[in-house]
Amino acid sequence: MALRNFLTDCNQTFQYCVRLATSDDDETRRASLARMRTMQSSLRWARGRLVETGLAGQLLDVIEEFLQDTGEDRQIPVSQGYSAPRIRGRVGQPRCLITEEQLQFLLSFNFTVQQIADILGVSRRTVTQRLRQHNITIRGRYSNMTNAELDERVIDLVHGNDELGPDAVRARLFGEGIVVQRRRVRQSLLRTNPAGAALRAMSHRLHRRKYRVAGPNSLWHLDGNHKLIRWRIVIHGGIDGFSRMIVFLQASNNNRSSTVMEQFVQAVDQFGVPSRVRCDHGGENNAVCLFMDVFEGQLGKCFERKEHSQPKN
Repeated sequence: MALRNFLTDCNQTFQYCVRLATSDDDETRRASLARMRTMQSSLRWARGRLVETGLAGQLLDVIEEFLQDTGEDRQIPVSQGYSAPRIRGRVGQPRCLITEEQLQFLLSFNFTVQQIADILGVSRRTVTQRLRQHNITIRGRYSNMTNAELDERVIDLVHGNDELGPDAVRARLFGEGIVVQRRRVRQSLLRTNPAGAALRAMSHRLHRRKYRVAGPNSLWHLDGNHKLIRWRIVIHGGIDGFSRMIVFLQASNNNRSSTVMEQFVQAVDQFGVPSRVRCDHGGENNAVCLFMDVFEGQLGKCFERKEHSQPKN
């Protein structure tokens, strides 16, 4: 059975990471140590489940000793960019120091509230509170020109170019010092050139790529349904992308990673280990992806966006 090779694969992965960890390249060394830490977490979970406690403990001791000897804890600091400084008052949590000049400067470049929050490294709510505190209104920055005046400017800017959409027209208006809501620009384009709006809607449609899988057990798709969570019912399922065979489908009373892993192991016992697994970034999939990283080395191809975790026709 494929699960019996789990410990063998762990040993091979450890030897491979040891060779890479001696490299002079910092990126290679960092990647190998990260892979080893991932395998360490996977082994801790598998101890007593997939692997005998004694055998798993021996390999875990070797990994821990190697990580300590190589100075695994010393990491190269990575800059996280600018974040608003915090100041302490007499009571309460430290407050983010965001000046009126900063807000006025960012708003002058037409940044949205969410974009300002991302730039300053704070939440959207914090930016909204500071705007209210400094009596800065975003609505007051918008032009009060009438629809007829706006239509006239849009016609002059477009010049019959049907490819110009609301964002491009709004940017040109902003270049002339006219700040208008995107909604108003879109409505103006519909009034002045409805044929061009229809042409853009038809020509910019999303064309999905054709779904292809090499063969059975080449790719499994995992996903969960949480619509019944208020009644403590969570449905987890997996499907083979080639044959559309449902490899497991079960309703549980929790959304734990161990629950999904237990169902996945039962499916592997019956159908074999897939070459790849595709799922979303939910924490309930962590154990499965840790297993795939050790067994197939596919952690980087395990997580996908939500719309990609389901096979397409």
